[in-house]
Amino acid sequence: MWSAATVITCALAALGRDASTLPPVKFVETRPPGVSKNAEAFTRGMSNVIYIITSSTVFHTAQDSLDYSAVAKIASVIVHEEWHLLHGPDESGAYDAQLLALTRLGRGPGSTLYDEVSRSKRSALRTRRPDDL
Repeated sequence: MWSAATVITCALAALGRDASTLPPVKFVETRPPGVSKNAEAFTRGMSNVIYIITSSTVFHTAQDSLDYSAVAKIASVIVHEEWHLLHGPDESGAYDAQLLALTRLGRGPGSTLYDEVSRSKRSALRTRRPDDL
């Protein structure tokens, strides 16, 4: 099994990014109250931290095998959360950044991963709160 740090290093390498170009990334095992049950990462209000949920299925897959699709998903999730830190709570923009990252990583339109994230975007936009507009 690969370490959480190795998974993130691989995800950043796939993006062509260095950790120094990102906000701090911290690992949490348990999803805190108020975070979507489907979330793989999250940010908190005024903090400048990306929290990665290490108990998520995709993170376990990446740790077990460094499977490229799992690593690409984690990379795209990091992009999604970074977008929130830079631009605010708008899910549409964050998902657009995530889908663009997947395309750049070779998992674009027509791929299972891209389609899954597209469905998540549609679901998130249907259920968003008024303060997310």
